[in-house]
Amino acid sequence: MAKLLVSNKGLPSLLLLARYHFWLLALVVPLLLLPMLAVAQNTLQSQITAVQAQIKSYIDSLKAVCKIPQHPNDSWSNEIDNSTMRVKRETFAEWKKFWDSQQAFRTWPDSLGADFVGAVEAIKPDGKLSRKWLERYQNNVRSLVRELPTRMGVADAMSDGSAAGGSRPGGLPEPMRPGMGLAGGISESPIHFFSWSTANQQLIYHSFDWDRPPSTTQVLLAQEELWVYGLLCDIIARFNKPGTGPHNVAMMSVDQLLVGYPAAEDNPGGVNGGRITVTATPQAGGPGMGSGMGPPAMVPGRGPPGAEGVAVGRPPHRRFRGIETTRSAPQPEGDAAVIPDELLKNWIYVDFNGKPLNAAQLVTAADSQMIHLMPFVLQCVIDQRQIDALLADLAAAPLPIDVRQIRINTTAGAAKPAATGGRINDVHLELRGTVGLATRPNEQAVGLEPGQADGDASGDALEKPAPAPKAAASAQPGRERMAS
Repeated sequence: MAKLLVSNKGLPSLLLLARYHFWLLALVVPLLLLPMLAVAQNTLQSQITAVQAQIKSYIDSLKAVCKIPQHPNDSWSNEIDNSTMRVKRETFAEWKKFWDSQQAFRTWPDSLGADFVGAVEAIKPDGKLSRKWLERYQNNVRSLVRELPTRMGVADAMSDGSAAGGSRPGGLPEPMRPGMGLAGGISESPIHFFSWSTANQQLIYHSFDWDRPPSTTQVLLAQEELWVYGLLCDIIARFNKPGTGPHNVAMMSVDQLLVGYPAAEDNPGGVNGGRITVTATPQAGGPGMGSGMGPPAMVPGRGPPGAEGVAVGRPPHRRFRGIETTRSAPQPEGDAAVIPDELLKNWIYVDFNGKPLNAAQLVTAADSQMIHLMPFVLQCVIDQRQIDALLADLAAAPLPIDVRQIRINTTAGAAKPAATGGRINDVHLELRGTVGLATRPNEQAVGLEPGQADGDASGDALEKPAPAPKAAASAQPGRERMAS
């Protein structure tokens, strides 16, 4: 067994500690416990302060709620419903006002006959015209298209290209020149100071030259295009009216004017790249500089052939054969070429970003519920000092025209036009934009049931707070005391 050996020198100290250990501990323990107690008390106090602040914030929130005169009760719900109804009715009223403001624009030609005009204006949204009206429009639409050059103030070159007086490289007809008749000689009609490309006129004309009676949808869409063409022709005519001759007319020639399907871009605004192209180095054995071959033809609505980033998904359209850009799905022939009526709406309109809409998207897109944006492209030779005036005329049109792109000297194969007759300020100008066409007002599109739009929108849910009830006001101080 182990033994504890203690020195005789330390024995008196141990005896003294054993005798007075209680009193010694009574002095040491407070010295250890008091600091620990102080730390614990500080921690507890901080926690109490934090909880008190949280409780106070809850009380303040309750006080704020008590001061609200209208709580989410039945009365509050009714006010919300009335406000919502007011917004719907105001929206529908503005939509109808926009539709009515374009009534003069939607005037059908008198040459179609009063009976035809009455029938087409009375047609329901999903209604159909009888065959006799469809055949009458088919027989008269070509003469309506032939009115466009006169409205613009240029020579009519919409007849067969063989009578247009010569051709350009690539088989395209020569543009009409001031004073040139359709046979290439001097015209007996008034001299025109500027011209409209024969190829462009014939492209438009042939899109309205139908070999079978059109459908109701085709008639309505075609007439809408004619209205837009007429609007742009009138603007160009007014823009050039101050000119007294080829030397000072603002716009010397219109090389391309297209609306709807042929004006829609596969690559709107160049968002996918490919707007700046570099001529490729001629390959061995291939056509090179001076080979006599002209530049590649421009396809309406897209950049030069071969441009990188250009989509090739343009859907086919039976009114615009030959300008589709879809390579994997060529235009069918014969009976298979009959495209369903609904597909006539493919790429006729675009959204607010310029992206073409197909028939399905046109029904569901929020952008197209109250307004249809029809794209247009205008390529012309213009005095560069008059570009601002042209943009101002477009902005002041009776219909909202939004010019989205302005490009100068970008025509394929053409640099700055050669100065003729002292016109040293002429440039090639390309404008792309949209024309806003109001759609027929539809109550259900804004969340209204039939007949609900007839109410007075201004009388719904006037913005005025309801007075607080007296009983609630007298109880409010007591509720504050309880909360505190």
